[in-house]
Amino acid sequence: MIQDRPFIHKSEVSIDFAAVCIEKNFYRDRLHFESRYLLLMDAHILFQFIRTGKASCSYGLLVKDEMAVFDPSRNVDFYEQFAKDQGCRIVKSFETHLQADYISGSQELSKRTGAAIFGHENDFQHAVFKYTSVKDGDVFRLSAGDPVIRAVHMPGHTPGSTSYLVDDTYLISGDAIFILSISRPDLGGKAVAWAKLLFKTIKTQIAALDDSTVVLPGHYMDWKEMNGRGLFADLLGHVRERNADIYGISDEKSFIKFIQDNMRPQPEVYARIRQVNAGLTLVGDDEQEVMDLGKNECAASTHPK
Repeated sequence: MIQDRPFIHKSEVSIDFAAVCIEKNFYRDRLHFESRYLLLMDAHILFQFIRTGKASCSYGLLVKDEMAVFDPSRNVDFYEQFAKDQGCRIVKSFETHLQADYISGSQELSKRTGAAIFGHENDFQHAVFKYTSVKDGDVFRLSAGDPVIRAVHMPGHTPGSTSYLVDDTYLISGDAIFILSISRPDLGGKAVAWAKLLFKTIKTQIAALDDSTVVLPGHYMDWKEMNGRGLFADLLGHVRERNADIYGISDEKSFIKFIQDNMRPQPEVYARIRQVNAGLTLVGDDEQEVMDLGKNECAASTHPK
């Protein structure tokens, strides 16, 4: 069994910092965000932003006076105010994939702050806005240097799905890895082809990660996934154990059957949200709010364990 340890930092600083620290509750357009410490070091802090209405998580990495965000939602006022409160500016916005279940805030954040957008070209090749293409193994830093942000290409949910490994410990996994499931590869209408990609990802990219890697998912399926410190985070070793029926599938054919057995219709609005997130369709705030309603449907298995 994998042993629990504080989700602070591999240097094992005081567990006192692991207490749930809710920095801000922010209400706008019926969106509720809470932010919580994940790691705290002398020069950088990693926050998890929990959007309860969509059961989604975005992240913010603060390094001195700069901040990088990961998978921001359309409520960009929240991120701007949060950065202001922390005395920093948003300079980078990383997308783990082309979102289908909610409207991304990266484009608007870039317009307001000048933040550079990063994403994999397999998802963003048709995007009409400027972005920096990432590939597997790419390394990013903020101006102050450490910590390293390393791109890990994990195709399956989408062809361009990319996780970001922070400080060689914290994996911002997007929709590639969930605490109680695995990503859903059928949303692009290519269930078999993308299931093959996902199976390869499980057996290569994910298999290569250490059990002590801390998984920081893009969504949660159930409140019981929250740990004792109020975070949706778990060790990869625990994730593998809790999803042994998925990670234990040894052959591609059986994995494809698992995916097909768990397929269900996706919300019709997902196709339009993808268009918005690529900048191909422009809609007003009121319509965006309507499109953004509803729960996520991004996990392969339908029932939390």
